[in-house]
Amino acid sequence: MSEENNDHSQGKQTQRRLAAIMFTDMVGYSALSQKNETLALGLLEEHRNILRPIFLKYSGREIDTAGDSFFVEFHSAVDAANCAIEIQTTLLRRNVSTEPGKQIRIRIGLHIGDVVQIGSNVHGDGVNIAARLEPLCTPEGICLSEDFARAVQNKLEYPVIKKGEVNLKNISSPMTIYCVELPWVKEKVLDREVNLKVSRKKILKYAVPPAILILIVLLVLTVKFLFSSFTDDKEMHTRIAVLPFLNIGSDSDDEYFADGMTEQIISSLSNLSGLNVIARTSVMKYKNAGKDLKEIGQELKVGTVLEGSIRMNLNKARITVNLIDISTQENIWAMDYDKELQDIFMVQSEIAQNVAQNLEVKLNREEKERLGKKTHVNSEAYNAYLVGRSYLNRRSMDGVRKSISYFESAVKSDSTFALAYSGLADAYTLVGAAGYTLIPVEEAIAKAKRNVMKAIELDENLAEARASLAYIKFRLEWKFDEAEVEFKRAIELGPSYAQAHEWYALYLALRGRLTEALDRMKRAQELNPLSASVSNGIGRIYFFMGDFQKSVMQFNKTIQMDPNYAEAYFSLGMTYGAIKDYDKAIKELEKAAELSNRRLIIIGDLAYIYLKKGMKDKALSIINELDERSKTEDVSSFNYVPYYVGIKDFDKVFELFEKAYQQKYGLLLYLKTDHLFGTDGEFRKDPRYIDLLKRIGI
Repeated sequence: MSEENNDHSQGKQTQRRLAAIMFTDMVGYSALSQKNETLALGLLEEHRNILRPIFLKYSGREIDTAGDSFFVEFHSAVDAANCAIEIQTTLLRRNVSTEPGKQIRIRIGLHIGDVVQIGSNVHGDGVNIAARLEPLCTPEGICLSEDFARAVQNKLEYPVIKKGEVNLKNISSPMTIYCVELPWVKEKVLDREVNLKVSRKKILKYAVPPAILILIVLLVLTVKFLFSSFTDDKEMHTRIAVLPFLNIGSDSDDEYFADGMTEQIISSLSNLSGLNVIARTSVMKYKNAGKDLKEIGQELKVGTVLEGSIRMNLNKARITVNLIDISTQENIWAMDYDKELQDIFMVQSEIAQNVAQNLEVKLNREEKERLGKKTHVNSEAYNAYLVGRSYLNRRSMDGVRKSISYFESAVKSDSTFALAYSGLADAYTLVGAAGYTLIPVEEAIAKAKRNVMKAIELDENLAEARASLAYIKFRLEWKFDEAEVEFKRAIELGPSYAQAHEWYALYLALRGRLTEALDRMKRAQELNPLSASVSNGIGRIYFFMGDFQKSVMQFNKTIQMDPNYAEAYFSLGMTYGAIKDYDKAIKELEKAAELSNRRLIIIGDLAYIYLKKGMKDKALSIINELDERSKTEDVSSFNYVPYYVGIKDFDKVFELFEKAYQQKYGLLLYLKTDHLFGTDGEFRKDPRYIDLLKRIGI
């Protein structure tokens, strides 16, 4: 409703009405203009070309534009809010594939109130409030006044949440500010006046004469530089890579033994708290790579490498090792060993002791006891174990199947071989938690638990077994407090065991402790810098945080690292799905399905994206495929969930969730952190969803 009168003295018509007002502003435009005016003007023009068609789509009337900002009027608050959401979503899709310096990020403020139009100009408190709201907005976010929030509550695809109370310039009363909770924006509670007062008090209380302050700063920087130089040299010296041992025998079938020896020496060194040992996944990329040691040292950021060779002769092995300083290319220590295979663990312990001694690493009592322990192993069991580990490291369905066969052969040859039981536990855990459908999930869980407990019974200080137990308690049993105790024990026993850090990071992420999770996953990356799994794990944590731009960049880095790593395409596809870029989501998920031999969870999510794109026949064909495969495979009800979320049959969704819950299906742990379903997340407000999370314990 509006009121009109004529201002005869000015000859202009005056109109008063209720309107929804939007103000937008580009983040960092002024600074960019000073740094690179040509780039700034190009982004400004692109920004206008993106926003103007969206204004028109929602019947927005552009009142004014000044530099990098827009002032737009809408007849409907819901239209204004949906317009703002589409703007931020469109810019997000653009930005995820754009380098940071060329991204377009804006703030949007929205208010509903009385405005007065005089001629072509619009004035009034409604305009003033909207203009004051916009600067309070988080970059890429949408700020709302309380009146506006009340008008759109429960009418938008994303929740509206309270942001805080502030005093706005030229506005008489304090205002409560709200925002649209976009998944990719980290909103902060507003408390600006309090923070400002505190900072001023601190400045007055702790004011220091400039000359003294400069001297203090210079002194601190000098000490820091000298200390850090000494510390950095020492840290580099004790940061070590065990390069793949060469098989110099005549039988190429002994190659797996050389690889296994590399892995076991890495494991022995990883148990020493004074060393930072690069994980197997990263060092194996240098097998037959033909790179010199200096180049390898720079890529892995290590100061020392251990290299060696193996020649097998029946049940004996001749092992040569060299410890080399990267900076000087000189040998620190070298040794030859001629040993029976049954004494191979003693050789590994002796090598670890010599490395520690020559790098001047102090061993604690527990480490000395572990390395001094006399261990013999059946040669057939050890060979079978090494082949099993080789297959398990491939992380494919066929690889897992073959690894189980070899591990079982190992324990049959030597029933006291703890590492073989630990290998079996890892393999069955993958079957139970990650969707490798070799046997029913319940059977896989039972076998994983039985084998890990046997490994710990045989060697309670085996870091690998402790990490496996932690992972089982976390992913399969949902005993989260017990799992954390075991993760910490595994890391205490094997400080450089990268797998333990990676699994613990996932645990922290799915428990909602995302900052801790990111730090822990980055520690895993320090120990395993060339691991596609760890790199992808960092991207997944960014995805859980809602930082889709960083997650897309990280997933693309992972694909560059390993172009055949299905999990990276899967994660990238889910991210594009979360920001509604369905064409890209389909492309990445189809690639992931191809590389993974159509892994069930991947095609299940692909069905959801097909529905969002309007490709109902393709989505239904995936449901038919799941039905067909369930005749020969253990297909969890969870794999059907994305389809029924897509068609909004939430009663069916919760029926499927309940079946998966009864099965303790591992992927249910992702429910709270996964953003894929985005706007179809109405089920998250359902009391049944809240109850399910409580029962799971997340």
